[in-house]
Amino acid sequence: MFCAKCGNKLSDGARFCVNCGAPVADRDGADVPVSAQGDAQGGDAPDATVAAPVPAPADATSDAVAGPDTVSAEPDAVSAEPEAASAADAPAAPADTAAKKKKTPFIIAAAILVIVIIGVAAFFLLGNKGAGDIEFGQDTEVELAVTTVIKPRGKDGNLMNSYDAYLINEKAKGDVSSIKTTPYHLTVKGDQGFKPSDFKDLPNNRYTLVIVDHDSDDADSEQKIPVNYDKENKKAPSEAIIAVPSKPHKAPAKEDGKTDEQKAYGLFLDKIKELTDTYGACGSTEWGGSYNLATGLCVADLVDFDGDGMNELFVVYNTQVVDFNQEACFDKQKESFKTEVWAYRDGKISKVFDKSVVQGSNGGIMWTCVYQKDSKFYLVTFDTAYEDLGDGAYNETTDTFFHAYDGSKFKQAASTHSDVDVSSGPADETYTVNGEDASFDEMIDFQSSFSPYLSYDLVSFIQNDNFHDEGTYYPVNDLPSLVAKTTQALEEGAATKKDDTAKDASYSADIKTVSVPVPDASSDVTPRVDTDWTYLQFSKDGKPDGCKDLNAKLKESFDADVDATSSWRLDLSGNGNGAAEVLQNRCDTMVSLDGSIACVFQERYYTAGGPHGWNKNAVVYYDLSKGTEVDADVALGIDKDTLAGLASDAIDAFVRANPGISDTGDVRDHLYEMDRYGRDKAGIFFITRDYEMGTYADGSHVIYIKAFNGDSGLVGTSGDFGN
Repeated sequence: MFCAKCGNKLSDGARFCVNCGAPVADRDGADVPVSAQGDAQGGDAPDATVAAPVPAPADATSDAVAGPDTVSAEPDAVSAEPEAASAADAPAAPADTAAKKKKTPFIIAAAILVIVIIGVAAFFLLGNKGAGDIEFGQDTEVELAVTTVIKPRGKDGNLMNSYDAYLINEKAKGDVSSIKTTPYHLTVKGDQGFKPSDFKDLPNNRYTLVIVDHDSDDADSEQKIPVNYDKENKKAPSEAIIAVPSKPHKAPAKEDGKTDEQKAYGLFLDKIKELTDTYGACGSTEWGGSYNLATGLCVADLVDFDGDGMNELFVVYNTQVVDFNQEACFDKQKESFKTEVWAYRDGKISKVFDKSVVQGSNGGIMWTCVYQKDSKFYLVTFDTAYEDLGDGAYNETTDTFFHAYDGSKFKQAASTHSDVDVSSGPADETYTVNGEDASFDEMIDFQSSFSPYLSYDLVSFIQNDNFHDEGTYYPVNDLPSLVAKTTQALEEGAATKKDDTAKDASYSADIKTVSVPVPDASSDVTPRVDTDWTYLQFSKDGKPDGCKDLNAKLKESFDADVDATSSWRLDLSGNGNGAAEVLQNRCDTMVSLDGSIACVFQERYYTAGGPHGWNKNAVVYYDLSKGTEVDADVALGIDKDTLAGLASDAIDAFVRANPGISDTGDVRDHLYEMDRYGRDKAGIFFITRDYEMGTYADGSHVIYIKAFNGDSGLVGTSGDFGN
């Protein structure tokens, strides 16, 4: 008798193998499979019944037969007849059992073949795409640290060798919102990839990484993917290989066909209506004879507080207009302004902030701000206590708290504390920053590191409403237009949008030239001179009817100018038929087209008689998809303060490079005129007009204020629209 597991010869009556510890079937049949018993007894028995295993003794080895919930890791740990066992000692196997044993190798072989086929198919379907590759167009953010190596693949599956990399924040205001203006731009040669550290002074934030493959002939060579950059990001991989998907990613369809942004904007609209119905529409009223006071829903603005690409709704409303003659009217009015932030999540919006962020000055001015530091937004609250100690002595404490939104709630991110005790002796002053002792200057420097990004006046002087010098500023009288602008953005955003994968419309411009008889303007007798004037007509997908409303307006404006010039007559008093000037030259040129935004340079030259005339050149932006004009700051994605600062610096550089031309004129008085800023393929420029810089002989200029290719040498030079 031999052990069925290891083949060791067993003594008669043994219940366990002394070599491997395996149980031994009872020769009397107690533990023999029913099918085997049936054969031995000459009767029929089912062939699928397996005998219950005999419990191993306490000292049994690990090679004992596995129990019913255990799968053995060794294929030979089954009750099978070993080769060493003799035919006489082993029970005869039933015919069906033998057949199943013969089938087993074929089943295993078939399973292996299926696995091989799946593996080969996967290899060819994935091509060169690595198992750990990330795909452009996906919604999931890629975690990046300062040392993460980023390697994009092209559509052929190979690593790109020549491309541009941009980091943008499309929801932010300023340069970083567009690849045309973002300071975070690299041109990469070779397949070694790049790191976030290659972008100079890159702040921690969420961005969209845009890759433009130089070797791609496709119109859609631009690929995008959301990223979350944190210099010390512990979640970031050491290497991120990004592949182009075989099929474009498409946002999962919602049950009602709307995206989360559309749902959020619809709910934000409802909230604005609710607040307007309760407290009144945004407006203003004279207060106390010297102030403008914001009333109703004072502020409604969209701010992406956590940088996740989804805006939150920031609102301030006035619950009552306090009687100016009341005692402590300023304090009571300040308390009447309520601040809230509403955020969207899981199909609904919730209030995530409701503390007062209204600030005030000793002169009665009140305002509220959204602050920015390192590309993150903060709301600031104050807790001030004042105690009059008598005889000119007092104690005043102020706690300043900086709150940041983490996607679920606003949390205190920083704080300062001041405690000033003034008595008969020297003042006792204590200051802290984030709980650490600090000097007064250190506390002020820390507070100043949070700069105003958006400022909204709630109470301002009637005679002077320009109180802020940083960030974007809305005086009281501009608040209604802000609320209207936000409401319009929400209405457009809540509407059902076209499939993002649909082909974008293609726009173009045709120059129409007309010969116009233009007067000499020095004499009514002199024959008129035929002069070529131009105007533009736009087409959508090659069809002028796609822009017919805008085209009709442009043609109407041109015809009006022709009629005015044709009817002009010289008057010795300096006026022609009551018109002090006549248009002598009129030319329109489209200098750039960015998607549906056309930038048009309008050249206009006027005269009223005499040896010299003057130009009134201007820049106009048209959104061809809507047939409307767009302000330069909106078209360029750069706020007015930033544009004015860039223009001022560029004028300084221009004057240094051209010492014969001065800026003694009034050119700097026009830095906030948005029809002075244009864009061509080289960069953004500012236009000056005659007499604004130097004399008439110095002429007008096109001065570049920002280069798109990173060439700082372009700034401060005079250009000709990049040609």
